[in-house]
Amino acid sequence: MMRKAKAVACGVGPCIKRALEKLGYSGPLTITAVGILTDVPHDFLRQVHSSGIALHHVPTALSGIGWAVVKWTWYNQPPANLMLISYEHIYLTTLDMLGRIGYNTVRSILPDDPQQAASSASPSTGSFLWESLLASLPAADDMDSGAPQEDKCGEMGEPALLCEQCRFTVQGFENFSTHLKSEEHAHESQYYRNEDDETDGDDYVRDSEDDEEE
Repeated sequence: MMRKAKAVACGVGPCIKRALEKLGYSGPLTITAVGILTDVPHDFLRQVHSSGIALHHVPTALSGIGWAVVKWTWYNQPPANLMLISYEHIYLTTLDMLGRIGYNTVRSILPDDPQQAASSASPSTGSFLWESLLASLPAADDMDSGAPQEDKCGEMGEPALLCEQCRFTVQGFENFSTHLKSEEHAHESQYYRNEDDETDGDDYVRDSEDDEEE
C-alpha cells in the first residue's frame, strides 16, 4: 500500500501534463497543490513536490483555495489556461466566471454520480475524469525500477513553497515542512480554527461575483 501511494504521488505531475497534451494544450506548465497541507502526510507531500508540483498552504479549505485562484489571475492575464481539480462543486462557479472574462478553463469532473461523470467527460468539452488519470499512472514496480521519469513538471524552475497563512515563502521542501510544524505557524492557525469553511466559501463566491459586476 505504501509503495502504491508513493507511485501515485510521484506520478501526479507527469500524469496531469500528459492529460493536458491529449486535450491539445502545450507550453510551459505550472502545477500547484493548494489546501490545508498540515493535514497531508509529510512523505506524501515530499513525493508530490518532487514530481515538480508547487505547494501552497492555505488556512481554510474553500475560501483559501478560492482566493488562491483569484490571486493567480493577478499574474496571468486572459486568455491564459487554467485547470482546476477538486471535489467541491462550488468551484464550477469560479471556472464559469473566469471563462466569461476570457480565460480558457479545463475542468476535472468529480461529481457524486460516476455514471453521470462518465457520460459528460470528453476532450471536446475540455473535461476529463480524475479517476481515469489515476488509472493511467505507472505501476509501483515501474516507479521503483529506477527508470527515468519523463516530462517532469518543473519547467518553471524549482516549484514554489508558500504558506499563505503566514505569508511565508521558502526554498527547499524540508524547510517548508519545518515551518508548517513550527510554533509560529501554530500560533497563526489559532485565528482560523473556528472558521466555518462552508459559510466562508459562500462568502467567497458572492464576493467574486460582486467583483465581476464592478
